[in-house]
This record gives sequence, C-alpha cells and structure tokens, in this order.
Amino acid sequence: MSDAAERVDAMMASAELRALFDAAVDAIVVTDEEGRILAFNRAAERVFGVPAERAIGNRVEILMPEPDKSRHLEYMRRYLETGQAKLIGVGREVEAVRADGTVFPIMLSVGEARSGERRRFVAIIRDLSAQKRAEQHARSLELRLAQVDRFNLMGEMAAGIAHEINQPLSAIATYAQTVRRLLERDPTNTAALATIAEKIDTQARRAGQVIENVRKFIRRQESVTETLDMNRVVADIRDLMEADAHAAGIRFEVRYGTDLPKVRADAVQLQQVLLNLTRNAVDAMRGGPARHRGIIVETSRSADGGVRVSVTDHGPGVPKSLGENIFDPFVTTKATGLGVGLAISRTIAQASGGKLDYGDNPEGGTVFSLELPAADG
Repeated sequence: MSDAAERVDAMMASAELRALFDAAVDAIVVTDEEGRILAFNRAAERVFGVPAERAIGNRVEILMPEPDKSRHLEYMRRYLETGQAKLIGVGREVEAVRADGTVFPIMLSVGEARSGERRRFVAIIRDLSAQKRAEQHARSLELRLAQVDRFNLMGEMAAGIAHEINQPLSAIATYAQTVRRLLERDPTNTAALATIAEKIDTQARRAGQVIENVRKFIRRQESVTETLDMNRVVADIRDLMEADAHAAGIRFEVRYGTDLPKVRADAVQLQQVLLNLTRNAVDAMRGGPARHRGIIVETSRSADGGVRVSVTDHGPGVPKSLGENIFDPFVTTKATGLGVGLAISRTIAQASGGKLDYGDNPEGGTVFSLELPAADG
C-alpha cells in the first residue's frame, strides 16, 4: 500500500468518520494526484456496481466513459502544472459509466485536500438517472397535455376556421357558375375563361392553406427546436388568428417588427402560445363595446436584445383577485374550458429560455407579452 493510501486508511480508521463516509447518500470517491482511487464508499459501490476492494488502487478513469476517460490524465497534469481547474470547486453535470458499461448522468463536485506536498481529491457524485427519467416523463406528460390543448383550441376556434374556409369555397362556386354561363354564351372566349380559372385556383389554394395550417398545428406531437424567424411564425397562423377574431366581429391587426434577431424554439409550440393568447383576447372582447378597437399582435425587439411578441386586447382586463394565479393550471375565467392554456403557454415560454407575462393595457384591457432570447450566433 502507498503512503497516500495508508494516510487515507488511517483517516478512515475513526469509527465515526467511517460511519459518516459510508452513510452518505451520494457516492464519494477519494483519489491521489495521479488519479488512483484511495477510498470508495458504499454509495459509490451501489452507483457504479463496483465493490470497494476492486475499485481501490485502480485509476479513476474506470468510472468514466469516452471521451472523458482518455482526456482525464492530461486534464489532471495541466491542472497540477497551471492550477487552472474545470471541475474542481465547481458542480457540473457530466456522464459516468457503471461496471456493466451503462453510461448515466451524474452531478459531480470535486474538492482538493493538501497535506504537505501531497494532494488528494474528493469527488462527491450524485446519480441523476432517476431525476432525468422523471424529467423526461414530466416532459412527455406536458407534450400530451399540450396536444389536448391544441385540439381544444381548434374546437373553440372551429366557427372562425369554418368561416375562413367557407369564403373561398363560396367564391369558387360563384366562379364555377360564371364559367358555365360564359360557356353557354360564348365558348370561344378563352381569355375570360383563363382569368376565371386563375381566380378559382387562387381561392382553392387559400382554402387549402387554412386546412394545411390546422393540420400541421394539430398533428405534430414531438418537440422540434430550430432557429426561427418570429415574423414567419406569426405569419403562418395569421389566418387562424384572424378568422377567430372576425367570427366574433372583432377587428384584428398584426404589426411586424423589422431587423429582429432569430430565436431557438419549437415553431408549433410558439404558435400554440399565440393562439391561446389571441383566443383569450377574443373571449375577453366578445360582445364588448370596444370590439372596433380590436386585437393587436405585434413583434418587436425586447429590452435585452431578444424578441418580444405582444397580444393586446381591449377587454375588461384580468381580475385583480387572480393576479399571477392566472398562469396556474385549471384556473380560468371562462364558463367552459380546461383552464390549462396559459399554464401550458408559460411552460413553453420557459422551456424556450423565455418568459410569458401580462400587464394592463392603458386604453383598457390586457397586454400579454412573450419574450424569447436571441439565438446564439
């Protein structure tokens, strides 16, 4: 046994200290400055599936997957020469490997102890496997709930969507009747027929685009993060937002900011947030005296250099009694509804690194604002 190992063994000889060492919930691994394992507590045995007698004396790299395994020795040499640390004194999420080869996530904290000219390193390791599984399960439930909310949104907006589709279909029927009459009167007037055919094509494409937007919005369940132009995200669902407002007799306006940075997020999820906000605005203003003032959706640069999307209504405003509780699940001011829209929307905003807040509209009503950070690069 080396001198360093003997000192650690002597240190552990104290019954109280040994009991504390082995009672720790987190794995504790003590190594020398050459990376040899000197002490390995019971939690470490459970976490890594390696008995202490087999671990002690081995190099600590046996607990690491590639590429960390190959880089560790060089990292230690550089630290001992320069004193520049990446992990020592700083907790960090990394990966480790069990005896059976399973790679798993851990939270690693490393401290340094000096005794004369010798150094020892104490690593405290927390297995994050269960936590990550729970987070993944929670995320899966959130995605399912978001999918339910998307169907619910489309159900609430059905009248407006039907109206938006019915307009081009009615136009197509009118143009078709015109073609029939024109053929009866002058079948050789191909120029007029071509013009009408072009109008029919335009209206058919318009109806098809509305249906395609609804289909894309409802269908996708998986989360896809990408670099996005926020103006394009808004433009892709403008017809849905506009249809919902117009069906309730409410004026609707979109104002696009210029020179906005890109954001990193899921486009469909951001559209879900905006549709939730505009749907709530429609409900707040439905039948109200300020319908002519309308709903305004506006994109702009946020104070921190990111992107801000605001939805302004001229309704009665959020009741003071609700306050921030309005973002809690199953809290709603509607007579019907799930009461999860704003809760899901705030979760989506936070998952994208942003935030969702609201304030009073000075002209009466409410301003909800979604802020997202600029994408790196």
